[in-house]
Amino acid sequence: MTVRKGLIIINIIAALFIAGVLVYRVLSARRNPDAKLPQNQRPYLTDAELEGPKLERALGWALWCAVIIAAALPIYWLWEPTRESKAVAGFDKAAVDRGATLFANDTMKAYDPTQSLRCADCHGTDASGGSTTYVLQPPASGSNQPVQVTWRAPALNTVLLRYTPAQVNQIITYGRPGTPMPAWGVAGGGSKNTQSVDDLIAYLQSIQLSPAKAQQQEQSDLNSMISTAQSNVKTARDNLASAQQQLAQDEAALAKNPTDKDLQTAVQLDREDITNAQAAIKNSQVYAQQTQQLVTTWKSGDPNVQNSPAQIAYGNLLFQANCARCHTRGWSYFDPTKGGVPLPSAQGTGAFGPNLTNGAVVDQFPGPEGITEQYTWIADGVEANKQYGVRGISSGRMPHFGTLLSKEQIDAIIAYERSL
Repeated sequence: MTVRKGLIIINIIAALFIAGVLVYRVLSARRNPDAKLPQNQRPYLTDAELEGPKLERALGWALWCAVIIAAALPIYWLWEPTRESKAVAGFDKAAVDRGATLFANDTMKAYDPTQSLRCADCHGTDASGGSTTYVLQPPASGSNQPVQVTWRAPALNTVLLRYTPAQVNQIITYGRPGTPMPAWGVAGGGSKNTQSVDDLIAYLQSIQLSPAKAQQQEQSDLNSMISTAQSNVKTARDNLASAQQQLAQDEAALAKNPTDKDLQTAVQLDREDITNAQAAIKNSQVYAQQTQQLVTTWKSGDPNVQNSPAQIAYGNLLFQANCARCHTRGWSYFDPTKGGVPLPSAQGTGAFGPNLTNGAVVDQFPGPEGITEQYTWIADGVEANKQYGVRGISSGRMPHFGTLLSKEQIDAIIAYERSL
């Protein structure tokens, strides 16, 4: 039984009592009771009764009311801080519950088909990251035709370890132009008001991993990226074998029905699939070789030695896992097992974030003191419209990685970026 439920019950009882009195009065009037003298003509109490029992009863009730108030005020004073904290907790929990409904998809308990935005479809039911299909339009598709790609959506169970709540609010409100992330806030052209955006942030706050677990997840993602580079070659070869088998089946069917237009189209598409699969094998092999070379260089030396090949190789791998999404065009949908998907641009050449190549990083953060400033920029970030480096003006979109990555890892990323 909560205070809120108790107050509701008391109000219901009071409403029923008032309704009962009204019904009684109405029914009593209909029975035509005996007429009574007006109150100004009825005999009342004598002076002795007024100044005796009547006054004593009034004073007695006044005394009891004073005792109750005197006892209740200290009790209320002791209970009030707890009530306030519980009210705040209740408000926060309600915001989290609403945010959970907005985030959920139809596989989750909190799903509501009239309210849910289905964020979990892209970012995973546990918010650990996922993917979604996206159509690249020319010229981003690399040809004169649209190309469907699988876009990797980032993890959101660490998003508030990388961004401030204000940054996350901006992302949700305005989306990420040129990506599958739409604008959800009214200010960005979406359908949700500021309360709904705040509710989503409250839910994300409730599921954030601890810094220790987040660092474990980052290491797991790095290991997964390395192992996937090797398995991509087998996947591409399996895709080629499947495409060749499908082509043989469709060619056999076409030989029996040479005028069948659908089979002719199917055979043409099968041949395109084979061409793409052959290109995918080549891309997968190149990517696997590059990744293996980086791992070998990293493991063969001491990545803590400043500007050593081991440190730069380690920084390259960490850059791909954490930074390339924004600083390398096409990295979010790069899939070497699919030959028809455009290859990403060179690492660090810019996309949502600026170009870091051709000495741009060293120009922005020159000299030994520049390394310290660059570390602060990556680890802690800089507020929007504040200066960083040499005349750099922060847009407020740069995440901070000081909680997710160790100092040695950030140092390795710095060494790699300054080598571009």
